[in-house]
Amino acid sequence: MSDIKRIITFLIVIVAVMLVASSFVGSNIGDRAIIIGLGVDLREEGVRLTAEVVSPGSSGEMVGTFSKTVSANGQSVGQAIQRIAELTGKEASLGRCLILMLGQDLYENQDFSDVIDYFINSDSFKESSVIVCCQGSAEELINKGSVLSQSVSLAVSALVQDQANKTAIVTNNMLEYALSQRDLLKTGFINKVRYVESDNSDPQNPDKDQGYFAMDEIAVFRQNRLACVLDREEMRGFSLFEDSVLGDTFSSKASGKLLTLNINSKKVNKKLKDDEITVTIKLYAKLARNDSADIEGVFIAQDEKEIPKETITDITEQARVLAQALLDKQTEYNFDVLGLHDLYRQKFGSSRQLDDKPMEEFKVNLEVEIKEK
Repeated sequence: MSDIKRIITFLIVIVAVMLVASSFVGSNIGDRAIIIGLGVDLREEGVRLTAEVVSPGSSGEMVGTFSKTVSANGQSVGQAIQRIAELTGKEASLGRCLILMLGQDLYENQDFSDVIDYFINSDSFKESSVIVCCQGSAEELINKGSVLSQSVSLAVSALVQDQANKTAIVTNNMLEYALSQRDLLKTGFINKVRYVESDNSDPQNPDKDQGYFAMDEIAVFRQNRLACVLDREEMRGFSLFEDSVLGDTFSSKASGKLLTLNINSKKVNKKLKDDEITVTIKLYAKLARNDSADIEGVFIAQDEKEIPKETITDITEQARVLAQALLDKQTEYNFDVLGLHDLYRQKFGSSRQLDDKPMEEFKVNLEVEIKEK
């Protein structure tokens, strides 16, 4: 009897699994417009939302999966998303959205807290999604997919993630940015992305536009209002203060040789003593392989085993100038992305007076050191 009971129980479980599985087949995916990227631009009546939508092909549509862009206006983000659902004839699904792109007219001209709050409070939008600012309109950028024959949402989100892992660029995601605007200083940053046209190198399609996406600036925000923009040099300086950001390179001519150093590890220490902050940046560098030397006007590959002292001195100064540029920018525009206020908070506790303390009153001593590793 026990064997029969076990068999009956097993059959019941199998039937239950089949019933549950069948409830998700056909009725869900086919009825949804899966949004993988969103762009938000400012309009007089509210916002204009542009979505890159992935839909599975069915019936009269092409077989397989394809993406397209759909734009709609609304007084709010929620209203615009509803309008997109009406235009596609399918429920708009945000669960697979990889990236949120903010148009230049939006982030330069107003507080966009309502946009951030909508997505961060959404049950389906992923907190780990990438967030970027566009040069120009988000709608124009996201529609570059038709020119490049690729998904802009996939390309730009991959760009941000690759830069974070492989090159010396500081990046963040939706959750990290949203938390920065709720912190005591309400200061954070978003990477800027722009489309760069390039020469056509395709002989089979000579009239086709070609280009790529570049990420060489950072926008700094306080309470979701633009404070300033870091240029390429200031952005490199920012990266020097972050332990986890590696991959930067420095070049120098020493004794007639053009040598390149790769930064493969670092240690950053911030200490508060006697109302003065000392920031120590220790960079551990390694010579790039097969650098060149200018010998009688001809560049010849070299394999240096040791880094010359002249090179260390020169590149240490280069790094110091970059780091100081970020400190000077913080003083000029009165923002703190390095957490200098936190050093005082850890020692004296939180206070309104500390939160309001301007950056020009901070005494910062910067020390940069490069060692071979």
